[in-house]
Amino acid sequence: MEKKDIYVVASYTDTVPGKLITARAKLKFWNRYDGDTYSHVSLSRDTKLNQMVSLARKELHNPFNSGLIHEDIRKDIFAINPQRSKIAVMKLGTTEEQFQKISDIIDSYWQRREEIHFNYAGLITLLLTGNIGYARENSFFCSQWVTTVLRQAGYPLFPGKKPQQIRPFDIYIALKKYLIYEGLTVDYPEYYDEKPKVKTL
Repeated sequence: MEKKDIYVVASYTDTVPGKLITARAKLKFWNRYDGDTYSHVSLSRDTKLNQMVSLARKELHNPFNSGLIHEDIRKDIFAINPQRSKIAVMKLGTTEEQFQKISDIIDSYWQRREEIHFNYAGLITLLLTGNIGYARENSFFCSQWVTTVLRQAGYPLFPGKKPQQIRPFDIYIALKKYLIYEGLTVDYPEYYDEKPKVKTL
């Protein structure tokens, strides 16, 4: 049987929110963190990154309609100026049993996706305080959900912290030793040779 791995993908997209996060990070001369320009994180079960799962906007131009979605680095928000967008791909080696467990957890959330809501209150609280998040049942933001899934699968990330306290760059720092790619989205080795039409804002 072909060995499978889990991929954690941190990303920065060349959108207005992404630009604001990057500008904020560049202006900070205190408490700078490795990877603090990354504004999003997703999980993938294959190296093509065409069926990633995360909490994000369901409609390209409507950030207020968000939830659990499938993502593709060649489509939708990732297709906005991919030549200026950046991803960091980290591969978590798994046994067959570990891969099946994390797959089952992801699938269980996906089957309940209509019950899963975006944790706007938690995200705003975390952005304003830096380390205090707000939790509500069936409500997540991207890094909160990824941390929850990995913990449920047996990866002991961030002991002493709650998932709602974890930001995308926290995950990047914790898993950076597993990096297999970091750079522009269009330069990712698995990116299709025939690239989709590039959208601009």
